[in-house]
Amino acid sequence: MLVRAVVGRAVLMILLSIMTLPQASAQSAGPAPLVLTGPADAATLGRHFEYTIDPDWQLKIADFTGSTGPQMQPLPGPVPDFGYTPARIWLRVDVVNGTAALNSWRFFLHANFTQQVAIYRIGSDGGVTTLLDLTEDSPFSARPVNYPQMVAPFDLAPGEAATLVVSYYSQGSSRISMSVETPESFAAQGRVVEAKSYAFYGMMLVMIALAMVALIVLRQPVFGAYAAYLSSIFVYVAHADGMAFQYLWPGFPRFNSMASVVAGSGVMVFGALFAITFLQTRRFHPILHRVLVTVVVCVLLVDVALWATDPQLLKRLLVLMISICTLTFLTAGIVAARTRFREVRFYLFAWCASLIPALLLTARYGFGFEPTIITTYDAVRLALIADALMMGLAIFDRYNHMRQTAMEETLAHSQRSLALSQRLALLEESYQQVSANARQREESVKDTVHDLRQPMNALRLSLRQMFSGGSQKAGDVGQLESALGYMERLVAERLTEKPQAGSSLPGGARGEGDLDIVAADKRKSEPGLHEVLRGIADMFAAEAAAKGLRLRLVLAAPDGEVAAYPLMRVTANLVSNAIKYTRQGRIVLALRRHGAGHRVEVHDTGPGLSGDVFAHALERNQRLDRDRDAAEGSGLGLSVVKDIAASNDWSLSSCDARRTGASIRIALPDHRRVARPPAISDAGIRAD
Repeated sequence: MLVRAVVGRAVLMILLSIMTLPQASAQSAGPAPLVLTGPADAATLGRHFEYTIDPDWQLKIADFTGSTGPQMQPLPGPVPDFGYTPARIWLRVDVVNGTAALNSWRFFLHANFTQQVAIYRIGSDGGVTTLLDLTEDSPFSARPVNYPQMVAPFDLAPGEAATLVVSYYSQGSSRISMSVETPESFAAQGRVVEAKSYAFYGMMLVMIALAMVALIVLRQPVFGAYAAYLSSIFVYVAHADGMAFQYLWPGFPRFNSMASVVAGSGVMVFGALFAITFLQTRRFHPILHRVLVTVVVCVLLVDVALWATDPQLLKRLLVLMISICTLTFLTAGIVAARTRFREVRFYLFAWCASLIPALLLTARYGFGFEPTIITTYDAVRLALIADALMMGLAIFDRYNHMRQTAMEETLAHSQRSLALSQRLALLEESYQQVSANARQREESVKDTVHDLRQPMNALRLSLRQMFSGGSQKAGDVGQLESALGYMERLVAERLTEKPQAGSSLPGGARGEGDLDIVAADKRKSEPGLHEVLRGIADMFAAEAAAKGLRLRLVLAAPDGEVAAYPLMRVTANLVSNAIKYTRQGRIVLALRRHGAGHRVEVHDTGPGLSGDVFAHALERNQRLDRDRDAAEGSGLGLSVVKDIAASNDWSLSSCDARRTGASIRIALPDHRRVARPPAISDAGIRAD
């Protein structure tokens, strides 16, 4: 039996050789026929392909049926790949059925769509059968097999020989992998593709749904950009797989022809918007913000310019632009990670993962590279899933960081409110003590205590109402701090005054002459310019260091007398503002000679403050638009400085000669003038 089987096999091969002899003689320089003993993969089929390029679109299938057809050449590589060309490509392969029982076969084009494709079967008698004929106007229903990619079934009986001719043109890359499958192998591949599709599209739909829910609930634009980016990836991969043409727009083949442009542009545009919103580039990285906005504008301009004029060039640029955009988004994350790694770490990992599919697609369509371990689109799917997951984790990590920051701010706010309550209690005790001592003092002291009682009662009632209501504004707290500080100082001054021995007034009260002596002693005991400025530098040293700024004190003039409390308030406001609006660099607090008097100067390396900008900043409750995103405030700081300086006959000015940063100067005259205490509503050592 074994000998009979071997002999039968040899006879069959001899007959096949005799049947293909005429064709072999006509094509002595061409490759040998492909003997089909089962599925033939792309590499096997490529070794038997011949090709010719038809730049003028003049060839017809009839030209391949005669004995003298067009001149053909062996395929230069394992897969047909002729770059981006406007020509029509013709492929030919001679096949022989070397099986004993298989009659049905599948010619499989691993592509979802081309503008023109036709597959013909030429029998040994010269008869032509059209297996597939699709144009850019053919709907999905025109395909002979309901499958996302293009498949042409054909019959070939055991021992039968035939010639298969493929003609196609693509606006995109001409690289198309092809294979010959049996019904069983084709079904097996379909099951594998279906399983991969369920996994990929299922995960993407879940993440898109979660992003949309988060957008509706939290109303944060970053979730909208994230959902749009995921949707663009979903459509792009669905189009590449052919699922989009099969299920989403089966009756719109012309749109399917340009769907890769729409989806690819969406990936780039929404990727840039996600980077802008997530990294907050407008606030933290102005240069990167302009770069990302430029990316969006360039993508849209290229689409508009080439959509109708040269779609093939547009698709060619699309692959390159995706890689460039991905590198840009990754660079933006690296720049942000230098100062905010904890906030952007998952964003950085996401674009590292996204760089893999971008480079793979560029290598495949630009250089013909095809990985051997895993197919390009399988690698793309895995990398895009990792990319989407990392971006989701990036958003979650950012909001977790924001939640922790908000909790810390709430705790600090509560501690501040508690401190205010404690200070109010101390003030009430001090008020009772002042009231008891006031009965023993002269009439003027009684008037002062009487005048103090009214604002203190009103302030106590306001605080009680505020704390009982549970709401508190940052500006109100700053004003309360200032009012409490002023009243604490005033009460402390009165409490330190003791009745003089031998007073002629009842109860040990002093006369007007005694009060003048005490006032003179107080002036002598007030701190001088050096002590006030050293105290300000010490007060703000920790705050400046925490922000990474250098605070330097320069005492370039001798000490002198000054109204210490007003100068302390003015200088504290200016130094606090400088720290608040300076992102990096240093702050200098200086004392210099100014004619016969002195001049206090505050310099910083912030955004600058001169001319009309300085005049606008001096207005009450006015904030500069450029500073609204930089730091919180109420617009009171510089107006308080202006009022205090005016009440003490000090000159307040800004240096207009500086190109960067701000320089604010306070000119002090050579005589000391004790100013009356300003109104409580204007008090405040904290700059707003």
